Amino acid sequence: MTNVRERARAALRAPDFRVLLSSRLVGQFADGVFQAFLIDKLVFLSPENQSTAVGVAKAFAILVIPFSLVGPMTGVVIDRWSRRRILIFTQLVRAASAIALLLLTRGHPTFLLYALVLVVVSANRFFLSTAGAAMPVLVPEEDLLVANSVTSVTGTVSSFVGLVAGTQVATSIGTRGLLGVCVAAWPVSSYVATRIQSPLRAIGSGLGFGAHLRQTAVDLGRGARRLKATPPALGSIISISVDQFLIGAITVLSVILFKQEFKQGVASYGRIIGAGGVGVLVGGLTVGWFEGRLANARIVSLSFAIAGLVCASVASHIVGPTILLVTFTLGLTYPWRKVPADTILQKSIPDRFRGRVFALYDMAFALPRVMAAGLAVLFIPRMSKATILFLAGIVYLLWAPVLPWWVRRRRTVRVRFYAGGSADEIPRAVVIGGEEEPVEVLGSWTEEIAGGGTPIRQRRFRLRASDGTVMEIAGQPADGPWHLEREVPAHATPPPVAD
Repeated sequence: MTNVRERARAALRAPDFRVLLSSRLVGQFADGVFQAFLIDKLVFLSPENQSTAVGVAKAFAILVIPFSLVGPMTGVVIDRWSRRRILIFTQLVRAASAIALLLLTRGHPTFLLYALVLVVVSANRFFLSTAGAAMPVLVPEEDLLVANSVTSVTGTVSSFVGLVAGTQVATSIGTRGLLGVCVAAWPVSSYVATRIQSPLRAIGSGLGFGAHLRQTAVDLGRGARRLKATPPALGSIISISVDQFLIGAITVLSVILFKQEFKQGVASYGRIIGAGGVGVLVGGLTVGWFEGRLANARIVSLSFAIAGLVCASVASHIVGPTILLVTFTLGLTYPWRKVPADTILQKSIPDRFRGRVFALYDMAFALPRVMAAGLAVLFIPRMSKATILFLAGIVYLLWAPVLPWWVRRRRTVRVRFYAGGSADEIPRAVVIGGEEEPVEVLGSWTEEIAGGGTPIRQRRFRLRASDGTVMEIAGQPADGPWHLEREVPAHATPPPVAD
């Protein structure tokens, strides 16, 4: 712990990093306040001809879709424009949009209001992506990991504080007051960014803008093929998507209960988020306890089981405190799902594919909440609240054993040999997810395995890919699939080669 604090102080000694962090904290506090405005405007001030579920679905879609659809394209702009200018002008664009929104807050939501909100949220995506891309320039390499951790944690806390505070004062200051806070804060964030001394110039690229966009689509396709060929990574992403779908459904259900049955205003949404946020904080502090005691997939399984038991148990007695208990439990177990799932993903995907796979992960993480909100519009009027919460608990319980099973699934690769087709020859490349990767042979041996009473001789190779990843494959046919028994990242120490 002391070492972590010392490294954090070392990172904060970089003056440009301190400026960037300050700009982010001011901007993300306003982000939270803006979310409070959006929920109040679209949900708790919704007209009579719009249901609460529809309002929540629209709010979720506006908050999430830019992060899913705009996110993969941000790199195209970030590489071509001055990153310092992006940090400055995105916040000014958001402030100008908020001023325009001030003129539209008295009437019912209109297309123009939704368009301006999309501009605000999309510009935020550009700001955060640019801040992340600028970090390696502003912080020494040895302090980069802890600097990323500091910005992530403090930024999340700042946004959370803004959201909770905004929902608690929304009744007294109104939606115009919430927007006023944003109009004041975003220019301050922009001004702070002007204090960054590094020019953060554009990196540039040999590709044109259109060609770069097409290349981005191609890269995402390659990432999807690699993901499909890697069961542990695919299972981890789908598990988190299922979790986000269920959290989205329960959040919509909670908001409707507090508004329509408990007759409470937007402050109740702040309490829902607050209970979940406290749970996330406790979960984040305790997830490390499981390390060394359970495999990552087992930790995820346990978290699904606990969430399912609480949801199913509370379904028969839905009142304010029990709903807050559910949201606290989902927040508590969320890091127990997310952190181990991310670890499995990082370990099972080679570094050269991680950027593309994590872009897909970003989409798979965000869109399920929008889908859940959309389905809630259909099902909440037709099913009892207790039934929906109970079914969510059952889905959590049914999914609990899925990831451990998925992680154990065998992976297959195809092997290209230097000549002919004999398995005794030397591999020159392996094909995973349609991608051919040159390899160097580190070792080979033959072993006998049981096969219906008759031992079967199986050939094994230890191979090293161009990025340093070490793979161990086993099989018989030279022209058929081989089993990928083990894959060790470049920075890890591979096990000894058998003789």
